[in-house]
Parts: sequence; structure tokens; C-alpha cells
Amino acid sequence: MSSNFQKTTSNFFVTFLIGLIVVSFMFTGYESMKGAPNAVAKVGSHPISAREYQNEYNRQLNFYKNAIFGGKDLSSSDIERFKIKQQTLTNLVQGKLQLIFADKTGTVAAPAQIKKMVKEFQFFQTNGQFDLNKYKGLLAANGWSPKEFEADMRNQVLRESTMKYFQNFPVSDRYMNEVGRFKEMRYDATVAEISQSSLRKFLPVSKTEIKEYLENEANLARTENRFKERKSTLDKPERVRASHILVKTEKEAKALEGKLTTRNFASMAKKHSVDTSNAGKGGTLGTFGRGRMVPEFEKVAFSQKPGTISKAVKTQFGYHFIHVQKKVPAFSAEFKDFQNDLAKEMIQESKTEELKALHTKVTEEVAAAIKAYDEKKLQSLKEKYGFALDSNIQFNRFEGSLGDIQIPAEQNKEIFDGLKVQDPNMFTFNLSDKNLIVSIQKSFNKDLPVFDLEKEKNGLQMVLSNKIRTDVLKTIGDDTPVKQFVEL
Repeated sequence: MSSNFQKTTSNFFVTFLIGLIVVSFMFTGYESMKGAPNAVAKVGSHPISAREYQNEYNRQLNFYKNAIFGGKDLSSSDIERFKIKQQTLTNLVQGKLQLIFADKTGTVAAPAQIKKMVKEFQFFQTNGQFDLNKYKGLLAANGWSPKEFEADMRNQVLRESTMKYFQNFPVSDRYMNEVGRFKEMRYDATVAEISQSSLRKFLPVSKTEIKEYLENEANLARTENRFKERKSTLDKPERVRASHILVKTEKEAKALEGKLTTRNFASMAKKHSVDTSNAGKGGTLGTFGRGRMVPEFEKVAFSQKPGTISKAVKTQFGYHFIHVQKKVPAFSAEFKDFQNDLAKEMIQESKTEELKALHTKVTEEVAAAIKAYDEKKLQSLKEKYGFALDSNIQFNRFEGSLGDIQIPAEQNKEIFDGLKVQDPNMFTFNLSDKNLIVSIQKSFNKDLPVFDLEKEKNGLQMVLSNKIRTDVLKTIGDDTPVKQFVEL
């Protein structure tokens, strides 16, 4: 479905760029907040207003929409999965802790400085001159008073000013030269990570074991409890598989009426639909449940008979013709259908020694395949057991593996300390639930770019500065009471 068609979960807002800050003015959604307390939380003596929360929440939604979802609006489950509400509050608390830090360091934002900034904003000018009436009118239209707006600006300036305390963390050239020397100790490597818990599902359990397990009343009760815990994930809501054609005007919709059939629907979608995300695929929307589409569309799709095409359905996006191919009824899971699988799972969880033995066996087989450069065998084991594998990845003494599998610093040091004595440079580490196998294969290409001292130094300074900032704010936060007044 088009990113513009999915049901919108965030409010519309307009953003004014103000120098170093971004202040969001709400057009829709602010009215709904008026009945809520003025402050949603308080950090020390600094309140977090409903407006601040909504602005930051919108900013988070917009970030995820564009950076993660390719422009598509987030569903309520997406918002919950990415903990956007919690992250919103965390960001605002951090901002208030910066204001407390500004108080502690004597950082100020002079009123004259704020007034000068206000007068320089083009939003508040007429013919290049500051227009007081325009300033007040524009703020009032968006629910702000000059006092509130200038106080918000002051806080933004203070937060930006505190950053100077954390910038340009001193890092010596001697230290950076050592970093460069360690980074140039580089190799190709194969790294495998085999999790013990992930192998549990491969432990064999016979039908007799399952039968005897369920005949025990205590075991049966435990199995039923697990089913109850999982039932919500096992149940399936009613779903519909459909396609649609979207046109912009009523005139276009009338022109298509009577011309659409189940046979030509796909080709007509390619020709006429303005939903570019799926027009080339015949307008297909796949299978979806309730709550995914806008209400007008959903109502028709779920009431329509399979194998039929609807009349034009008007929504905020235009006019839709909906072709319902199939309806999948709701499914309510019953214990009798899942008891054997759950019993098998619980029996596997009890086989501690067998799991350890399987973990050791798989680790040895993988290590042998890597040592023998048996790519076919290695891939076969990976497909069978599903462990993580990085082949021919970059590997150096300073950072360890640069692939998806990370090597702890202690093990990384052990590898490079042991390179001269190990033969053929194979290392196996037992780390809690997982085993790591590292095979150093050959020296890296010497033609790789040389170590850029200045670039690396700047990068490290940024990392260290952020670390100090985080630690300072955490220390202030540990001594600052945070109260949340409403359930967000």
C-alpha cells in the first residue's frame, strides 16, 4: 500500500527552523491535549509540558517514518515495538538534565541575545524588518505566547551552550599513533558464533517421551499454563487478501466503473492506479488484518465477498476500487492442537547435559570444516543449525572483528598475542551461552588506505566527548527526582 495510504498514526505539524533548534507547532492533536495536565512529567524543578512531549513524539515518529520505514506511517504496534513513547520521555528528561547542568556551571542565555535572535528570524519579518504583530499573531495561531516561545528558546540556547564543556576532549598524537599501529595489524578471518540455547530445538524427543510427560498431571498443568501465556500469539485475527486501484478524482472513478473485472483488474491497476508502491504489481496489497487501513477502506474490504470488486470507495487519498481475493477467518488456538509441541519444547528444556553435548559436537564439526577450508561442509552445517557465520571479514588488533559477530576485547587480545604460537591460527572461546571460533587466514591487502591520524583523532574525540556527556548527565540524573504525572 502506498506510504500515503496507510492509516496515519501521528499528528500533522509544521516545523519552524530556528537557528540551532527545531520548534514544532501543532495544527492537529494539540486540542486533544488541553484536557491533560499542563506537565506530563517533572525533572527536578523543570516541568515537561504536554506540548514538549507531543513535539518530541512527533519528531520521533517522523524520524522512524523516514529513516526506517521508507516514508510509511507507523502502526500502533510499530510504536510499541520501538518504544517510541518511552524514548520520547527519555530524550526530554535528558534535555532537562542539561538545563540543570547549565545551572550548575553558571551558563546563561542573556535576554538581549534571545530578543536579537527573535528579530532575525525571517518568519517574523515583513519587508526585511521585524514585525511585532506578525510575531504575536503567528505564535498565537499555533498556541504559543511570546513569553513561552522565548523561554523555550532560552532553554534551547542553554542546552547548546552546555555542549562546549564536552567538546574537544584531549587525545594525544602518541596515543593515536599506537591506535594506528594496532589497526594496521590486520587480517582476513572467518568467525563463527554458536549459541547453545539456539540448538535446544534440535534435541530429539520421541512420541513416547511426549506421551509419558503429558500423562503426569503436574507436567500437564505446566504445559497448559504455557499455552495460556502464548495463546495471544497463537490466535490469528480475521484477515483479507486484496488488491486496489486508486484514482484521484470522482471523474476518473466514474470512467472506470463498469470496466473492471476480476480478470483485467491487475492490468487496469498497472494502467490507472496512482498508488505507485503496488500499481506495477497489479495493485496487490497482500493479506492484512483490521487496523491496517483507513476506516472507510477497511469497512468495505472486510464486508465484501471474495471474488468481487467494490464500487468506488472515497477516502482522504482519493477513490479506491477494491478487489477482495480471499478472506481468512479468525483462528482461536486450542490447547489440544498445541499440547504436543509445547510438551516437546519443555522436555527439550530439561535436557541440560544433552544440550551441552550437542553444543560441543556442533562446535567441533564447525571448527573442523573451517580448518579444512571445506566451504561446502561449513555451509551445510550453517543451514542445518542456523549459527552465525562471517567469512573473509576484516579483523584487526584494535577493533577485533569488523563483521556482524563481535569479539570481546579480552579474547581479541588473546588472539593477537597467540598468533605466533598458534598453528594454524585457530581459536575457540567458550563464552557463557555461546562458543566463538576464530580462524585467522592471511594478511590483509597492504594497498588498503593508510591510517588517517587526524580523521581517527576527531572520531575518537567525538566518542569520548559523548561518553563524558552521558556520564555527567547520568550523575546529575541519579541525584535528581523524576516524576511522571500521566500514563503516556
